[in-house]
Amino acid sequence: MMSFAGDRIPAFARMAHGNCRNLLLCALLVLLLPRSAGAAGMDEPAQAIAQFHGKLLQVMQQAQDLGYQGRYRELEPYINEGFDIPFIAGVILGRYRDQLSDTQRAEFNDLFSRSSTATYASRFNGYDGEAFREISRELLRRGRVLIRTELRRPHDEPVALDYLLHEKQGKWYIISVSANGVNDLSLKRAEYATVIKEKGYNGLVTEILSKIAEMENKSAPAEGK
Repeated sequence: MMSFAGDRIPAFARMAHGNCRNLLLCALLVLLLPRSAGAAGMDEPAQAIAQFHGKLLQVMQQAQDLGYQGRYRELEPYINEGFDIPFIAGVILGRYRDQLSDTQRAEFNDLFSRSSTATYASRFNGYDGEAFREISRELLRRGRVLIRTELRRPHDEPVALDYLLHEKQGKWYIISVSANGVNDLSLKRAEYATVIKEKGYNGLVTEILSKIAEMENKSAPAEGK
């Protein structure tokens, strides 16, 4: 991690008493010092992940009362507001996105949001003392931030959850999630590219809708909902 080297500040302050030229030099050097990973600029993306984890825990703790549909409704706004859906959808579709109309692109964004929400609603379907813990924060190229966390499970190994975020219009959004080193964005990109190549865009839509229905149907009977 980079350190702010704050021990240099008092020395700069003493130099500033000498003359204005040294004062200007001091200001320039301070601006050029690397930002700490614990600086305020890293707090906002970390807080975004903490809020998302807080909602996941709440849903897990109320999983049986909520049922699949209730969990879906609780998580849907967090997925739509916390993930940069248009950006993720564009990355997943790759070169195929340019072949779609504006209507199809909007349709796919909605489908991907629904699929993501359904995935979280089906997987986070119970609570047994789990807890989320932040491991580290890392500033990457292009101003992106990597927040490493883990889901601790009392009776099993923890699950490493890494979130990549970027800032857009003053807000931080999740653009990629990895679980135990497996990146969901990469998996989806490869999977969807294969489907589009074999079945076309309409075939992809049909497959995504089928998987959403499958997740719902698997969850509902098991929970009696």
